[in-house]
Amino acid sequence: MALWRFELNEDEDLVIDQKPHWSMLMVPVVQVVLILAVTVLGIIYLSFLPSWTLLFPLALCAVLSGRLAFRTAKYKASRLIVSNERLIYVSGVLGRRAQEIPIPQISNLSFNQKLSNRILGYGSVEVDHSGEHGKAIFQYVRRPERIVRLVTSQISRRSSVRGVTKAYSPIDELTKLAHLMQAGSITQDEYESAKSRLLDQI
Repeated sequence: MALWRFELNEDEDLVIDQKPHWSMLMVPVVQVVLILAVTVLGIIYLSFLPSWTLLFPLALCAVLSGRLAFRTAKYKASRLIVSNERLIYVSGVLGRRAQEIPIPQISNLSFNQKLSNRILGYGSVEVDHSGEHGKAIFQYVRRPERIVRLVTSQISRRSSVRGVTKAYSPIDELTKLAHLMQAGSITQDEYESAKSRLLDQI
């Protein structure tokens, strides 16, 4: 199965691209190991029982192994991507699902870690946004505090750029030029030349 390829838009910069934490596989791995251990111990210490009694643990082991294989495929196919424009979570084994949240739509981020999660270095990230569903929760995120910090920095960066853009106004610059000319700081020709350039920006 070919892995999904993430393509950046023009003028878009990739900030981070990461897979889920390995603990996503921990529960099914432990289940398979335990049922195998029970089966082996049963063969060793309960050899007096009929052989058909081993069918149940072997069948259970096969089911759990299949579950582990599916979980592993899901782990390999899942990715959390942060760019300067979007937050994207890709998942799916047979089908492909990509949840995309534009950075400007994000209103709040938070992460949650239990003590065991902190020790292992993962947690969940909750994103409030103005999209269709309004909230997204991503599980098994590596270093969730880092993801929150990176997305927050992109929000702040976009806000600061938007503030600078808003602060610049050709009309205000024309007013300043007129005052400079009246004060004798610039000549009539310099005023007309600068005025012409500013009018082209309106």
